[in-house]
Amino acid sequence: MYREKNKINFYCNKNIEIIRGKSFHSFPRHSHNAFCIGIVTNGIMRLNVEQQEYLLEKGDVYVIPPHIEHTISAINKTQYEYIVLCVNSNVKKYNNNSLWRYVFKDKIVGMTILNMIQKYNHGNNTVYFENILLYFLKQYIKIDHNYKKYTNSKIISLTSDFIKDNLNKTFNLQELSNYVNMSKYHLLRLFKNQMGVTPYQFYMQEKIKQIRKGLLKQQPFSDLVFNFNFSDESHLCNTFKKHIGITPMQFKSSCRNFD
Repeated sequence: MYREKNKINFYCNKNIEIIRGKSFHSFPRHSHNAFCIGIVTNGIMRLNVEQQEYLLEKGDVYVIPPHIEHTISAINKTQYEYIVLCVNSNVKKYNNNSLWRYVFKDKIVGMTILNMIQKYNHGNNTVYFENILLYFLKQYIKIDHNYKKYTNSKIISLTSDFIKDNLNKTFNLQELSNYVNMSKYHLLRLFKNQMGVTPYQFYMQEKIKQIRKGLLKQQPFSDLVFNFNFSDESHLCNTFKKHIGITPMQFKSSCRNFD
């Protein structure tokens, strides 16, 4: 039986990305640098975050702070539709923080999100949109201050920078732990606690991020394969689709800048 392909469109500028998707895809464990607010516009999807599982239906809203690990998947391989807002500015206070609530099964919250997007689409005023979005966060999003995470910003910064500087090489946890002078076990635990994902998952996320940038800059596909240490074009395509839900070429044609 024929199944429709995933359709995912990206609209982005420096501080905001809006993603509209119709998907059967199950996204692997990952985190974001941005604060993400999503709404299911059709169908049902599964969200796993902070060891909790939620089944989200049409109109349900979910929020994911920066550096919080989560997965999103289809239910019985059926299509779900969604819109996600990813905000990169003025969200530092939410970094690596657990929330009292991640899911809102509230029509008012859902309509608020959809109205914000609609007003932005008509006015294209980024500053106004960001202010409205920050007001929404202040009104609805509460940090769980009882849930504390141990932090070591120096080690995390060293580790993150080393990974970003070595995306052209095969990931090597031993080499990474030697660089920051910490055992592999302690580095894994510390990094995941702080960043929401393991060093290897972060390494893959950064690769995908840089490949996205390369595609939009019209870099030759063969260069991306070589620069990011993939065995061949098929290897890159399959990895990209696993993380993004569509192929590199589909992404390239579906991404729009709204500056």
